[in-house]
Amino acid sequence: MESTEPASTWQQSLSNLKQLLVDESSNNKIEKVCVEILESDRSADGNDDARALPEEVKTVVQTIRLRALIQSGKYADVNINDSASNNVLEGAYALYRMKKYEACRKLCSEHIERNGMGSDGSMGIMHIYAQTLYRMGETREADVIYSKIFDAGKMEVDEKEDMISNALANRIANYTPGSLLSRDVKVWIEQVEEIKGLLNSYGNENEEADILQNYDLAYNLATYLLVSSDSRPRSCVLQAKQLLINAEQSALTVLESTKPDAQESDTAKTVQQKQLAEREAMPIRANLAYANLLLGGDDNEKEALRTYLSYVMEGSKKKTAKSPSGMEANVLAAASNNLALLRDGKESVFDVLKRIPTATSCSVSEDGGGAKTWKGSAVVAIPLVGATPQQVRTVLFNKALQLAKMGNVSGCLETLAVLRASLEVSYRVDDEDKEGKASVSPKINGKKKKTARSESNGISVAHQDVPTAKPSSEVEAVAWNARADWVESELRRVISSDGNEPEKIIRTAINTLDSANKGNADDEAAGALSFMKAQLQLQSTLATNRQAKPQPLIDSLETMPSLVKSCPGTIVTVASLQGALSKDGSTSDELMSSLGDNIPARLAMAEFQLEMNRYGDASQLLESILDEEDSATTEQLMSATALLVRSLSYSNPEKAFDYLETLRESEADGQELESMEIPRFAKKAGEAAATSKVRKMIASGGSKKRVGSRGQGNKKNREAILRKRSKQRDAYLNKLESKGIYDPNKIPQTKPDPERWIPKSQRSYNRRGRRGKYNSNIGAQGGGAGAGMEKDAQKLDVAARVAAAKSGAVNGSGKLTTANMQVSSGPARKGKKKR
Repeated sequence: MESTEPASTWQQSLSNLKQLLVDESSNNKIEKVCVEILESDRSADGNDDARALPEEVKTVVQTIRLRALIQSGKYADVNINDSASNNVLEGAYALYRMKKYEACRKLCSEHIERNGMGSDGSMGIMHIYAQTLYRMGETREADVIYSKIFDAGKMEVDEKEDMISNALANRIANYTPGSLLSRDVKVWIEQVEEIKGLLNSYGNENEEADILQNYDLAYNLATYLLVSSDSRPRSCVLQAKQLLINAEQSALTVLESTKPDAQESDTAKTVQQKQLAEREAMPIRANLAYANLLLGGDDNEKEALRTYLSYVMEGSKKKTAKSPSGMEANVLAAASNNLALLRDGKESVFDVLKRIPTATSCSVSEDGGGAKTWKGSAVVAIPLVGATPQQVRTVLFNKALQLAKMGNVSGCLETLAVLRASLEVSYRVDDEDKEGKASVSPKINGKKKKTARSESNGISVAHQDVPTAKPSSEVEAVAWNARADWVESELRRVISSDGNEPEKIIRTAINTLDSANKGNADDEAAGALSFMKAQLQLQSTLATNRQAKPQPLIDSLETMPSLVKSCPGTIVTVASLQGALSKDGSTSDELMSSLGDNIPARLAMAEFQLEMNRYGDASQLLESILDEEDSATTEQLMSATALLVRSLSYSNPEKAFDYLETLRESEADGQELESMEIPRFAKKAGEAAATSKVRKMIASGGSKKRVGSRGQGNKKNREAILRKRSKQRDAYLNKLESKGIYDPNKIPQTKPDPERWIPKSQRSYNRRGRRGKYNSNIGAQGGGAGAGMEKDAQKLDVAARVAAAKSGAVNGSGKLTTANMQVSSGPARKGKKKR
C-alpha cells in the first residue's frame, strides 16, 4: 500500500486540477493544486519510475501553474529566465508586465536566435518582443519584427487586426517630419490589404459602410495619416477624418449595444456603460479636431476650437491632487498643445505658453508618473503624461519657440538643452521605481557612479532628469538638433543686435545636415534631413527678404533638396512666382507639366492657367476632368465644375450658364458645399492693392456695384434698418393688443409715471411715517428735493414734451409760452406826459 500512495496522490491531485479547470475556479486554487502535483514528483527511493510524474504531464502542469500566476498578477513568482525552457512565453510575458524590458528583450532574442522566427510557439514570443522594443523606444527594430510576424501569416482575423493596429501605433510613436517624403520609401503596412480595404470603405464618405467592430484599427490608421500629413496630399487628411467619424460612431454604437436589456436594466450599470463609451470616444474626438485643424478653414477651426476648449475646461474642473488616467491625461495634454497652436497669434504669448504641456522625466511613463505634479485647476500648465517620444519632442519644441518669441533667453536655452538631451535617451533602466523616475546611481568602490549628462550652450542636463524621446535613428536625431538650432537662431534674432549671428547658426545647421546625408543609406532618414534643410533655407530667406520679393523666394525654392523640390506644392509655388514676374509663361508651363497627368495635377494646372488669364487652356483641362467621372471623386468633380464656370464666364457665358445649372442640380447638400474649401489664387504684384481695395469696399457697401456710390449704399442700408424696426414694433404692439395690455383707439394714451425713475420706496405716493422724514436726500441724483425733484421728473416725461411740441403751448418747463403767438398790427400807444 505504501508503494502506491505517491502515485495515487499526484493522480488524485491531477483529477482535482481538471475539475477546477472545468469549473473555472479561482487562480489561487489552481496554482495551489499545481504546486501539490509538482511536489509529489518524487519516489521513496528515487528509482521507481512508476511513481514518478511523467515529463509530459509535468510540463503541462507547470504551464498551467505559471498562467494561473499571471492571471493572478503574481508576475514575480513566474521567474523564467532560461531561453531553453518550455515556458519562455510565460516568462517573457511576466517580465514585460513587470516593465523589465531589458531582461524581456534578452530572453526573447535568445529564444528566437535558438529556435528561429518561424518555429511553432514563437509567434507569441515575437509579439512580446516587438512590444518590448516599442516600449524601449527602438521603433525601427520593432517595425521589422512586426513585418516578419505579418509575413508568417499564422494568425486569425482578430489577431491579425490587433497586430496591424500595434504596428501602426509603433510607427506613430516615433515619427519625424519629412521621413516619408522619398518616393523610394515603401512602408510595408501601407501595402496590407486590410489597410487598403479600410481606406476604400470607411475612408470614403460616399460609401455606406457597416459598423466597425475593431474601431481601434481605424483610429490608429487615421492617426498615422494625420501625423505623417506633411508628406501626404490633402485627400489623405480627408480620408483620416472620415475614418475617425466612422470610428466614433462605431465605438458609441458597439458599447451601447452591450448594455443590459430593458428587463434587467440597472441604472448604475447603464451610467457606467455610457461613461465607458464616452471614454472610448474621447481620443477619437480629439484627433477628429486635429484633422479639422489640418484641413483649415473657419468652420473646421471653430469645430476644433470647440472640442479642445471643452476638454481643457473639463480637465480644469478636477480639484483632486491625483492626475487623470494615462489615456485621459494624454488626450488632455494633446488638446491643450493643439489649442495653443490654434490660438497662436490671437492671444498673448504668455497665454499661449501656459497652454503648452509640461514635459518631465515621467512624461513617457505608462502609469502616469506625473501624478504628483497635477493640481487640477491650480496648475499653470498641464503635465504631459503617457506620451510618445514624438509628442515629447513636439511639446519641447513648441515651448522653446514661444519662449524665444518672448525673448526669455534662460528659459529658451534651458528648454532647448532638455530637448537636445532627450534625443540621446531612449529608455530607462529596469530598476526604476513606481514613479517612473530613474533610480539613484549605485556606488562603486565607495564612490558614486557618474550620471550621463549633456551640455548645450553652457547648460548641463542629466539624462535621468529628461524625458525619453530618442528618434528611431541617429540621422533623424541630427534633423531634430537642426530644428533646435532654428529656434535658437530665432532667439538670437529677437535679442541680438548682430544680424549675422542668426544666419551663422542656420548655415552651421545646414552644413551639419549635408554632412549627415552624405553617408546615409536610409530613405526615411534622408527625407527627414531634406525636409529640415528646406525649412531652414526658407526661414533664412523670409528673414532676409522682408519685402517678400518673388525672385529671392524663387532662388531659395530652386536650391532646395531634390525630395522637397519635386513635391507638387513646391512646383506650383515656383510656377506661380515665375508667372507673377514675367508675362511669358513658358517656364511656368514647363514646371506645371512636371506634376503629371492625374486629376489632382490637372486641377492644379487649371488653377494656374486661370491665374495667368488663359481661360481657353483652363477650360480644356477642366472639361477633360469632367469626362472622367468614373475615376474622379465627388469633390474633384465639384471643384472642376466650379472652376469651369469661372473660366467659361470670360469666353463663353452661355456655356458657363449651362454648367452652372448642372452645378445647382448636384446632389450635394448645402452643408457639404459650405464645408468645401473655396479655391484661392495667388495675385500678381500689380493687382494686390486694387484687389484689397475692392474687397474692403464690398465689405463696407455690401456689393461691388456700389463701390462708387458710397452714400447711396449707406442710405439704402439705413432704410432697410428702419423698415425692419417698424415691422418689429408693429408685431410687438399686436402682441400687447392680443393680451389686452394695449388699446390703440384709447385717447389719450396712458401717461407714464413721472416718478418711474425713482425707487418705489422714495416716491411721493409711497411716503409714510413722520412728517418731514423724506424732505431731504431723496429724488434723482442731483435733482434736489420737493419742487426741484418734480421739475426734473417733468423734464424726463417724453410724452408730455412731444405733445407740447405739437401744440406749441408749453415750453420745456411745462409753463405756457408766447413764442409761437402772432402779433396783431394796431396803433402805437403813446406814452403819458411826465410831470
